[in-house]
Amino acid sequence: MAVIMHTVLTTEDVANAERLEYLWETLSPAEPYVEDRESLLDGAIDVGVLGTVNLLRIVSRCAARHGLRHSGRSDPEDYRLSLFMDTPTMLTHNERQTELAPGDMVLFDVSRPYDAWNHPGKAGLLHFVLPRKQMRLPPASVDKLVGVRLSGRSGIGALLHTFAAQAARDLDTYDLTDGAHVSTVLLDLVGGVLAHHLDAAGQLPVESRQQVMLQRVHQFIQHRLGDPDLTPAMVAEAHHISIRTLHRLFESSGCTLAEWIRTQRLERCRRDLSDPLLGDQPIHAIARRWGFTSHAHFTRAFRIAYGLSPQEHRHQRR
Repeated sequence: MAVIMHTVLTTEDVANAERLEYLWETLSPAEPYVEDRESLLDGAIDVGVLGTVNLLRIVSRCAARHGLRHSGRSDPEDYRLSLFMDTPTMLTHNERQTELAPGDMVLFDVSRPYDAWNHPGKAGLLHFVLPRKQMRLPPASVDKLVGVRLSGRSGIGALLHTFAAQAARDLDTYDLTDGAHVSTVLLDLVGGVLAHHLDAAGQLPVESRQQVMLQRVHQFIQHRLGDPDLTPAMVAEAHHISIRTLHRLFESSGCTLAEWIRTQRLERCRRDLSDPLLGDQPIHAIARRWGFTSHAHFTRAFRIAYGLSPQEHRHQRR
């Protein structure tokens, strides 16, 4: 199986005087600066590739002022979506000054300078480098939101933030095909968030609108997997679409709605059966927690999915 590129770079073995150049080369074509050369670069950079999207996870452990002063080396063909995970940051970019809190996101134009100040503490950032030509909205529309705070704590913003953070965590589990699919979904969700802020959903391609709706449906179902009365009608009504349209969304993803729900429920059960802290809970109680009303049906479905019974799986994990 061909796996995606993934590299972890750390400043641990790099002399203080050389850390800025080290970061410069890693983040090329950007040209970063730091106000405190010896402290900001105490951290690690996680570099990966998801299809057409590059991923940078940066962790540092100090307060610092940093940014991009010169844009001569930067690529005007890219945007960068940044997720702020841990510490508040003040950003100046695209003639805007924005205060960002954990859970916020911002879109950078990497050909333009920026200036940022993060508060003391662990600074965790996720950066996704997005090809300009693959953005789902026209450049003139996208540029209106460069440097604008995008909340990742509610609505479609939370959907994007959750998906992007999960993609970064699961990076080592993807093969090349998975990475290409994840990058496509990510770009569709970015387009959905920008269109929402611009009130321009009609500008999105049909395929992107469908993917955004599918991800909304996925999230809705995930939160209700334990409800044995979860039905297509309930899902369709919650999203103001017909049951026929709902089933078509899942057809495009290669499985039926019922198959997807069953797979998610089985995976939750498998996870709980693997958890030693839940070792005293009866198997039928775990199955019921995740929406299975028939123990015989659950056992049969579990064996088909994983090649052994729930009891055998629990014993093996122990």
